[in-house]
Amino acid sequence: MNIESNSARSVNEMGVKARLKKFHEWMKTSEKWNKIVLFALFVALAIDPLFLFIPEIDYEKLCIGFDRPLSDVVCVFRSLIDAFYAIHIISSLISMIGVRRLVYLILDIVSILPLPQIVVGDLSTVSSNSLVSKRILKWIIVCQYIPRVIRIFPVYKKVTKTTGRVAETKWIGAGLNLLLFLLFSYVFGAFWYVSAIGKKSRCWHAAAEKKHGNLTKLFCAHLVGDEINLYLKSSCSLIEPDKITRPSMRMISPSPSPDEFDFGIFIDVLKSEVGSRNRRDFPKRVVYCVWWGLRNLSTYAQGLVPGNSATDSLFAILICVSGLSLFAILIGNVQKYMNSSTNRVEEMEERRIDTDRWMSTRKLPDDLKKRIKAHQKQIWREFRGTDEEALLQSLSEELRLEVKGHLD
Repeated sequence: MNIESNSARSVNEMGVKARLKKFHEWMKTSEKWNKIVLFALFVALAIDPLFLFIPEIDYEKLCIGFDRPLSDVVCVFRSLIDAFYAIHIISSLISMIGVRRLVYLILDIVSILPLPQIVVGDLSTVSSNSLVSKRILKWIIVCQYIPRVIRIFPVYKKVTKTTGRVAETKWIGAGLNLLLFLLFSYVFGAFWYVSAIGKKSRCWHAAAEKKHGNLTKLFCAHLVGDEINLYLKSSCSLIEPDKITRPSMRMISPSPSPDEFDFGIFIDVLKSEVGSRNRRDFPKRVVYCVWWGLRNLSTYAQGLVPGNSATDSLFAILICVSGLSLFAILIGNVQKYMNSSTNRVEEMEERRIDTDRWMSTRKLPDDLKKRIKAHQKQIWREFRGTDEEALLQSLSEELRLEVKGHLD
C-alpha cells in the first residue's frame, strides 16, 4: 500500500510539475499573456495615485482627516494587482539568467511591496501624524512608482517584438497614446493635491505651535482643544503668492508667519475645497486634479507661478519637461499610426494612376476600363490595399501552395 501511494504521489507531483512547466512556456511565448501583464502594469500605475487622494481637510474641526472608505477600496485593488503580478514574477524566476533579469527581479519586488497599504492601514495611530506633513505617503508612492514605470519597458518590448505595435488598429493605438497623456495628467494632479494638503497641515502646525508651544497632534484622530481651533480659524488664510510680504520687505521677523504662509501653486486646491471632508465628493476631487494636470502638461506649466519653495519650482520644472516629452511622444506615435493607413491610400492611388496610364497606352475599350476600375475598387474595399501576390511570394513554398489550395 505504501509503495502504491508513494508511486501515485510521485505521479501526481510529476503531473503538477508538467502542467506548471507547460503553463510557464505558454506565459513565456504567448503574446496574449504579455498583453495581459502590460495591461495590469498600467492599471497599477492608475491605482497607486489614488493613495494620494486619501488625506482630506475637515474645515469644521480644523484638522487633517483620511477618507477611510477610499483607503479600504484602494488597498484591496492594489493587493489584487500585486498578487497577479507576483505570479508573473514567480514564472520569470524559472528562466532567470544574467544580471539584467536580476535587476528586473529587484525592481519587481520593490514595486509590489505593500508599503502604502501598511502606511494607511491604521490611520488612527500617532505615527499617522506625520503621514502628510512630512510627506511620508508621497515619497513611498514615488519610490514604488518609478520601478513600476521602468518595469513596463521590457514587457512592452516583448509585446511589440513580433508585431511592432500594441494595438491592432490605428484608432486604438492613437487612443492608447492619448490615455498615456491623461494618465500622467492624473498622476501630476494627485501629487499636486496631496502636496496642497501637506502645505495646509504644516501651516496649521506652525500656527498651533506659535500659540500653544510644541503641539504635534492636529489630525482628526487626535482632536485638540477649542482654544486652538478658534485660533486656527484666523490663521493660514489663503493669500495669493504675489501679495505675500517677502523676507526683504519684512522689518521685524525674517520668517513668514502662519498668517502669510506661501501656498504657492497649490493654493487652488484649498480655494476650491475639493479636498473637503465635510462635503466629500471623490469624483469631483479626481476630475478637478486631472484637469489641472492636463492643463499644465499641455501648456508646459506656463501658467504656474511657484512660491518661494525650491520643491515648488522643481515640481513646476518637472511638469514642464514631462509635458514637452509626452507631447512629442503623443504626436510621434499618433502620426505613425495615421501614416500606416495614409501610406496604403497613397500606394493605392499610385497604382490606380499607373493602371489608367497602362489602359490608355494599350487603348483598351471604355467598357473594359470601367470593369477594371470596378475590380480595383472591390479589391480595396475587401483587402484595404494589401498586395496579395506580394504577400504570397513572401511565404515559403509549402505555405504558398497550401494557401493557394485553400483559395482555389
